[in-house]
Amino acid sequence: MSVLHTKGLGKIYSSKGNVSYKALEDIDLKVEAGEFVGVMGPSGSGKTTLLNLLSTIDRPTSGELEINGVNPARLNERKLALFRRRELGFVFQDFNLLDTLSIKENIILPLVLEGVSPRQIDEKLRPIAELLQITAILGKRTYEVSGGQKQRAAIARAIIHQPSLVLADELTGNLDSKSAKDVMDSLKDMNERLKATVLMVTHDPFSASYCQRIVFIKDGKFFSEIRRGSNRQAFFQQILDALSVLGGNFDDVPFARA
Repeated sequence: MSVLHTKGLGKIYSSKGNVSYKALEDIDLKVEAGEFVGVMGPSGSGKTTLLNLLSTIDRPTSGELEINGVNPARLNERKLALFRRRELGFVFQDFNLLDTLSIKENIILPLVLEGVSPRQIDEKLRPIAELLQITAILGKRTYEVSGGQKQRAAIARAIIHQPSLVLADELTGNLDSKSAKDVMDSLKDMNERLKATVLMVTHDPFSASYCQRIVFIKDGKFFSEIRRGSNRQAFFQQILDALSVLGGNFDDVPFARA
């Protein structure tokens, strides 16, 4: 079953002087339940615009978007806010954790907002904290833990309410190589063990090599797609080859971390 389905998705931005910029054009994308999909492309290719549309932060100019069979563009603001909170999970490059809360309080926030009982919250938190190896830091504040631990806490927060789709944006961008590997291992475990459906936008071939499938976009359009076999190292090389064909600026990506 498709958790995410876009057909002919497009976005045009217009400026005051009636100059329009076509940021995204005719994107067809399907993500099945339990898939781990990456989106890559040079700077200015439309990755961020696509993510903004999928996260319902922005609305498409053309085409259709469905998440779990629902078209968010047809919802009013109140229903859209509820839909976003219940159906989507988010992981950002800069963690977006609240410094005034403990790691545990940050993670369980989506459940608290839904009025879930403390007993049920603990039942949901325990296995996820163990899976992501953050049980020992649950009582700490954000400034007492490392960047990698913050990002694993952010992953836990994104998945604890069992959303239909987890959207990740450059989630290893602020991490060193070891922390990036730990975070990607955690995300892969979450995808495989909890059957979480993940779509990740990234510049980084190392992070992308953890995905099952990579969709490349260029100049706002679909460019190509590759799938991973059993060998992640071989897939990493495939990604590098695809990026060299794609061309463009990849913001000085660290190309040798696999």
